[in-house]
Amino acid sequence: MDASGRRVSELMQAEVATLTVHDRLDLAEDVMRLGRVRHMPVLDGTKLVGIVSSRDLLAASLSRVLDFEATQRRTFLRSVEVAEVMSQDLITVERDATLREVAALMLRHKIGCVPVVKADKTFLGLVTETDLIKAALLSDPSGDDVANRTKETMMPESKERFHKELDELRRVRDELKVRIHLAKADAKDRWDKLEQQFHRLEAKAGQISQISEEPLRDVRDAARLLIDEIRDGYRRIREAL
Repeated sequence: MDASGRRVSELMQAEVATLTVHDRLDLAEDVMRLGRVRHMPVLDGTKLVGIVSSRDLLAASLSRVLDFEATQRRTFLRSVEVAEVMSQDLITVERDATLREVAALMLRHKIGCVPVVKADKTFLGLVTETDLIKAALLSDPSGDDVANRTKETMMPESKERFHKELDELRRVRDELKVRIHLAKADAKDRWDKLEQQFHRLEAKAGQISQISEEPLRDVRDAARLLIDEIRDGYRRIREAL
C-alpha cells in the first residue's frame, strides 16, 4: 500500500511529552533538550489548547538580542508561563486523516508537526516531519520497517546517552547531600521524597543495562520521566538552600 494513503492513526505518536498552560518555559526547554524533541503539545486537562516549539523558546528567551548569561536566561525562562508563548492558531487532523493530507498541511502552513485530536479537541497524538519521512522511505515491500532492523545498532547509543544523564544527576545529588543537613525541614522532606524516586531510577537503570529487546523503550521512557522529576526537584532544593 502506498504510504501516503495510510491513516494517521497507524503512524501517530500517542505517547508524547506534553505541557500545561501554567508550566514554565524552563521545564519545556529541559524536556525538549533531554527528549530531543522540537514540539510539545499544551493541554488543558485532555484538550489541546496550544503547541510550543523550540523556535518559540528561542524567540521567548531573547538570547539573540540581550545576550543573556546562562543563569540569567534560565531565570528568565522560569518566569514565563507556557501560555504566554504557545501557538494557539492550531492546524489539526482527526485520526482517520491520511498521511497525504497531513503532508499537504505541513507544506501549506510551513509547520513541522500536526496534532491529532478528536472532534472535541481531546488530544490523541502527534505526527511530525520525521514520522512522514520514516513512513515514506524506511519501509520495504514486505512492510518491515528498516528502522526496526537497525534497532540493535542504535540501542547502545541510546543507553549511553541515558547513563550520561544519570551520572550528571548523581553528581548533583552528591553535591546536595553535603548541604541538605543544614536545610529547613520542608527542604529535607522534599529531599526524602526525591531519594525514594532516585532509588527507583537506579532500579530502572539496572533494567536498561540488561534489556536488549523492544521493552527497552518502555523502561527508558519511564526512567526519563523520573530523571525529569528528580532534576526539577533538585533544582527547587538548590533554590531553597
